[in-house]
Amino acid sequence: MDDIVRQDRRTFLRVLIEPARVVLTTVMAAALIAIFGSSQGLLAFVGVLTVLGVAGFHAYFESVDRRWINEGMRSRWKGVEDRMARFNEAVVRLRKDQIADLQEMPDSIRRTSQNLYAALRRADMIAQEVGQSERGLYNSPPVWQAASHDPQSKELYRIADKNIAEYRQQFSAVMAGVQRTEAQAAVFMTTLDTLRMKMVGYRLVGRSPEMRSDEFLNVLAEARAQLQSIDTALEELDLGHYPQRISVVPPPPPEEALRRIQTPEL
Repeated sequence: MDDIVRQDRRTFLRVLIEPARVVLTTVMAAALIAIFGSSQGLLAFVGVLTVLGVAGFHAYFESVDRRWINEGMRSRWKGVEDRMARFNEAVVRLRKDQIADLQEMPDSIRRTSQNLYAALRRADMIAQEVGQSERGLYNSPPVWQAASHDPQSKELYRIADKNIAEYRQQFSAVMAGVQRTEAQAAVFMTTLDTLRMKMVGYRLVGRSPEMRSDEFLNVLAEARAQLQSIDTALEELDLGHYPQRISVVPPPPPEEALRRIQTPEL
């Protein structure tokens, strides 16, 4: 989470020192000092602190909305938050009707959602870095204008083509982690949807034969197993080891091609 905290701090500082915000805050503070500074110094001091505090709080809440870079990632997390709110409401109603008192399940879901948030934030940052670094390259690899009949040139072109294939492989490996995180968010949301509807159905029918208590408990056990699998997958999905920028070191040319380059034939 340290990388996410650092990113949030940078976002907050960027919002806080925006020129328009700095100018407006300075003008308001200067006006308070000019009006109350000579006669009521304490009031002016309190007013300036209030202006600075309001500006800081406003910048913080605005920076929270700017934490997400990719709209797709933001949409995923909004969907997770929506499912969490609906699930918590269903749990409260279930307890209110004294049908079941769930304790461990909400805690497990809450922990999983926190891990999912961290994974989505990291995936968001990685996708942004890769998009900036590789903009226009992945879908438009270099094309060689004409094939050469020189053996040395052919060998070098072959090495270049091999580097392109290696580049695509490295790119796919980095983006695979991002895609798996998005898939885990989809599984989490659909799991909560299914579990919530089971809870609503059980609450509405009570303990009638249409949905027996043992069946409901089996549903909870199955949902818990799915949540544990999601949590385990998120822990295994360590995006931190992926590089923020892709750099491919070309392999050394074959000895035969290197020898020909160093000692050209006459």
